[in-house]
Amino acid sequence: MNKVAVVGAGMSPFGRLDALLYQEIGRPAVNDAIENAGIDRKLVESCYYGSCGGVGVGHEIMSEAGMIGIPITRVVNACSSGSNAFRLAFMDIASGMSDCVMAMGIEKMKDVSMGMVGGGTRFQIEAKAFSHGSPMPGGGGGGMPAGFAFMGRAHMKEYGSTKEDFANIVVKSRRNGAKNSKAEFQNKMTLDEVLDDVMINDPLTRSQCCPRTDGAAAVVLMSEDFVKKHNIETPIWVKGSAMGSNMGGANERRFYQETGSWYGPGIVTDYFTAQQVYKMAKVEPKDFYDRGFVECHDCFSVSELVHYEDFGFCKKGEGSAMINDGVVEIDGDLPVNPSGGLLSVGHPLGATGTRQVAEIFWQMTKDKEVAKRQVPDKHLELGLQHTLGQPGLGFTNVMHVFSRDL
Repeated sequence: MNKVAVVGAGMSPFGRLDALLYQEIGRPAVNDAIENAGIDRKLVESCYYGSCGGVGVGHEIMSEAGMIGIPITRVVNACSSGSNAFRLAFMDIASGMSDCVMAMGIEKMKDVSMGMVGGGTRFQIEAKAFSHGSPMPGGGGGGMPAGFAFMGRAHMKEYGSTKEDFANIVVKSRRNGAKNSKAEFQNKMTLDEVLDDVMINDPLTRSQCCPRTDGAAAVVLMSEDFVKKHNIETPIWVKGSAMGSNMGGANERRFYQETGSWYGPGIVTDYFTAQQVYKMAKVEPKDFYDRGFVECHDCFSVSELVHYEDFGFCKKGEGSAMINDGVVEIDGDLPVNPSGGLLSVGHPLGATGTRQVAEIFWQMTKDKEVAKRQVPDKHLELGLQHTLGQPGLGFTNVMHVFSRDL
C-alpha cells in the first residue's frame, strides 16, 4: 500500500453565505488548497467531494478551478460525507491508482431543513408509496437534539455528570472559536450564558447544538513518490483510516461487556472504529496525551464528552473531569477541537470532515491560519480526526490518524 500525505488545505468562511452559489463558496477553497500546497493544479488526477445537497457542484467547481477531464466523485454519507470523501481520496492514492487527489466538502445549510439536504428528493420520489401505506423512513422521535439529549440524561443518571459539565464544553469551544476567523461563532460565552440559553431538549440549550452552516473546505493529498518528486517540505502523513457503520448486535453486547455502558449504535460504532484506526496507525489512546491533539464531531456538547470516553482517553464516567480540569484545552494535556469544533465553526454536512483535516494539517505545519490558536509543539506529532453521521436509521463513523513522521 502506498504511503499518503496531506500537502495543502483551503477553507471558505463558515456561516450565512446566502448571496453565494455553491461554486462561489467552493472554488476559493479549492484554489487556496492548491496555493497552500504550492503545486501546479495540473498535477491533480482525481477529486472526491462530500455534499448531501450539492448535486453536480463538484464538477462545476473543479472545472472553474481549471481541473478539467479528471474523475470526480460525489460522496453522500450524512455528517461524515466530507470525511468519507477524504477516505476515498486516501484509498485512491494508497491503491496506486493516483498520485495527487483533491478531497473537498461543501454544503449550503442556512434556512434549510436537515430533511431537505439529507433526503428531501428521495421523500418526494417516494411520496406515492407513502400514500399507499408504506412506513415513513427516518428517525422521528424529536430528531438529533432529542437523541443526544437522551444520551446526556443517561450519562447524568449513570455517572453523575451535570448540566454544567456539558455546558463547559461550549465555553471551551467558544473560547477557541473566538480565535478562528473562519468560524460562524467567534464570540465567547460564560457558563451562565450557556445554561440560560433557550432550552431545546433538556439538558441541551441552543448553544449546545451546532448550527447548520454554509461552507466549504478542501485538501490536497499526494503519494510518497510525488511528495519527494515535487519537494513538498511539510507533508502530513495519513497513518490510519477506518470507517464503521451500524455496528450493532454482537458488537453492542461486546461494547457493554467491555465498558459497562450502552448509549446506542452510534456510540458503539465510535468505540470500535477508534480501535480499528488505532490498530492501523500503531498508536494507543495514551499516545495522544504525550504528543497529539484531536478534532472530533461535537455536534452537541454531550457528544464531545462521550467521545472522550469512547475513544479511550479516559474511563467511562470520567469525561466530565477532562473538561472541568482543563485537560482538553489548547494548552491542556490533550487538546480537543482547537478550531472551536462544530459548536463554534458550524456544521455544513459535507464540509465538516475536510474542514477538520484542514485544521489538523494547518496545526501540524504551524500555518499562519491557526497562529492565534496554535496547539503547543509537543502535541503536534499526532492528530486524530473523527466524524459521526446518521444516514437514515443507520450510523457511520470515519476516523483518521495523522503524523508528521513518515
